[in-house]
Parts: sequence; C-alpha cells; structure tokens
Amino acid sequence: MNLYQNHYFNVVQRDFILCSNVATSSMLPIPKKICLYLGTPGVNNNSVVSSLCALKIITGERPHVIPEKIKRHKKGKIYAVGCKVTLRGLQLYNFLFKLLFNVLPRIRQFEGLKLPSHQSVYCFVLKDIFAFEELIPLFPYFETLNCFKCQVFFGTNSKEDMLFLGNSLQLCFVP
Repeated sequence: MNLYQNHYFNVVQRDFILCSNVATSSMLPIPKKICLYLGTPGVNNNSVVSSLCALKIITGERPHVIPEKIKRHKKGKIYAVGCKVTLRGLQLYNFLFKLLFNVLPRIRQFEGLKLPSHQSVYCFVLKDIFAFEELIPLFPYFETLNCFKCQVFFGTNSKEDMLFLGNSLQLCFVP
C-alpha cells in the first residue's frame, strides 16, 4: 500500500467519520479517478508523439489519443489533438503523492489551488510541464507542448465534503 493511500485509509476516513454523520463506510468520499490531458497546438505528428511520450513518462501508463473538433468562423473546422490518461487505484495515489510533494513545490510563485467550483470534480491546469523532473533532461522533445490539464474525481455529495476531503489530502486550496 502506498504511503498516501495509507494516509487516506488510516487518517482521512477516520477524521471524516468523526466530523460527519455517515451511516456506513461505503458512503465515505474517496478519490475515484484522475484524468490527465496533454494537448497539442495542431495535428502535427511530432507533437502528438511527444505528448504521448510525455504522459507515458509522467504516469507510467499508456495514454490514448483524443481528436477534438474546433469550429472557426468562415474557415471551416480545425482539428486539435490531445492525449489522455486515466488513473485509478494505486496509480491514482502514486500520482497524487508525486504531484503534491514533488511537482507543485517546484512551481515558481505557486500560490495554491483555487477553491473547487463543482461538488465532485476538481480541475486545474499546470502551464509548466517541466515541473515534472522526469521531463527536464528531454527538454528539446517536449518544448512545444501546451499546458497539462488534470481532473480529479471525488465521490463527494457537496462542496463542503470536497473541501474537507481536499484539505485532509493536503491539497493546497486557497480562498
């Protein structure tokens, strides 16, 4: 069991039971999955391959290519390509630990994460993908990549539960 997963099951769940009226342990909120997206500015084969490789290096999981249609005025449709990885279970806790204790402290002028606006999904964007130290030696291959989007899906029913769970998991929410 991962250190961060151990923290969730031994500390966070017990705190949540003491602070709320939960009938059964199956009703406790839990991080369900994390979806990571890495977009490319256009349909260039080199940028698609570099975003696939970057997600593979960051997560250790196999990413999937996602085509998206973007409509423009009078010029027709332009296709943008992105890559996606979904993490569940042990990989989810490994990535959260890496994100909170290795990546976010490396970001210059980090002021915390904004409060969540949804009751069960938290989204944020990292503009500097080189906060992941695995990508620094490979800078020439990944310098054209855009921002790194992250969606964390929690099994919560209200914003208060999500704030409690996020603060218990040591996410850096600022008002």
